[in-house]
Amino acid sequence: MLVEQLQYRLQHQYDLAIPYQVEHFVSHDATLARQLAEGSLTTDSTPGSPARESAESIASETVFISQTDNSLEFTVYLDQDVVQSASGNAQTDVPGTSRNRSMPTLDSLCTVVEGVSHAVCLLWHAHHDRQLRALDLELQAEVDKYLVLLDFCLDEDSRSRLHRQLFANARFTAPVDSELYRRYKAASDSAATYCNWLFQEFPGPAGRTGLRQELARFYRLSGSAKFDRIKKLH
Repeated sequence: MLVEQLQYRLQHQYDLAIPYQVEHFVSHDATLARQLAEGSLTTDSTPGSPARESAESIASETVFISQTDNSLEFTVYLDQDVVQSASGNAQTDVPGTSRNRSMPTLDSLCTVVEGVSHAVCLLWHAHHDRQLRALDLELQAEVDKYLVLLDFCLDEDSRSRLHRQLFANARFTAPVDSELYRRYKAASDSAATYCNWLFQEFPGPAGRTGLRQELARFYRLSGSAKFDRIKKLH
């Protein structure tokens, strides 16, 4: 249920039409995930929380991708315990309102949001025959996590705390000199800049229409164009 709600939330947020259900691409089977990780599909493992923690051999959120010239296949593995924890902490009404107004546990909900974000992004780009880099997936997931969790922020102080928790306090388990670290760091830093700008540019209820229009435009930019746009916001 949470996966379905989050898909609707993201589609509404960006005005996306996707003729697929994300839940059909999600697996909670750890055995299958280990088999996929052993080489049956190319893997794109993505730690799914602000702390960037992963399980022993398989991250609690991992995307397995196989692509040929004419087709794309992918599976999003989401640890069942993490999904249950996130579901218990955050009951989200679509489009984007929350029944439980307390801040949920960040790790579990961020993990699920990241997995759904990756799936929605892959499906939308594949449906429209658009190119997509791993870096672009990470940037969009960082933005999506902030916007979803923003539903639980009732004032400016809580919004500022959320921004610090997701971005300023983010920790990366990948080695500092690795390509994976540079990817996560670039995505996190750029998302931090963009999210901060969004709510300075479109404050309060009066800015909601402009915010939705901006988010829809941003989503449809190419990956390089998104990063170029963010650089110009400094």
